[in-house]
Amino acid sequence: MKPRKASRVVLLNERDEVLLIRAQDLLTPSHQWWMTCGGGSELGESAAQTAARELAEETGIECEPHELIGPLATRDEVFDFTEKSLRQVETYFAFRTTEDIELEDAVWTDIEKRSLLEFRWWTREELLATTETIYPRNLLGLIDLATAGSVPEVPLVID
Repeated sequence: MKPRKASRVVLLNERDEVLLIRAQDLLTPSHQWWMTCGGGSELGESAAQTAARELAEETGIECEPHELIGPLATRDEVFDFTEKSLRQVETYFAFRTTEDIELEDAVWTDIEKRSLLEFRWWTREELLATTETIYPRNLLGLIDLATAGSVPEVPLVID
């Protein structure tokens, strides 16, 4: 299975809340999860370029790749989506914003329009208390790195 390269962004506001997106599998709508902003790389893009582009496309928040915090971590995951098994190699960055999310500025693909259900800011306490599925499972550790401004010399490997 050929891996798809992707980048994801741990987007934090001034209260250290993280923006997560609730998504669903198109063929099994009851299969839902929360995830960070991000998506697949386009030909020739660096991981940071992908992260900055995806952040702008999904939230309307624009930044330059060098303004991202990271890379913080990588994740190599195989998952099922719309009856296909996919392998995705993700690079995680963080970004701090004081801007409001302007979803009317977002540029979503057709599949995103059908699979992305809701955006919301989560507090650390809400993340600790929830029983909902959140990816990556190590999100709190990434939030801790970002809020401390601590970028590892070598990105962490997470699941």
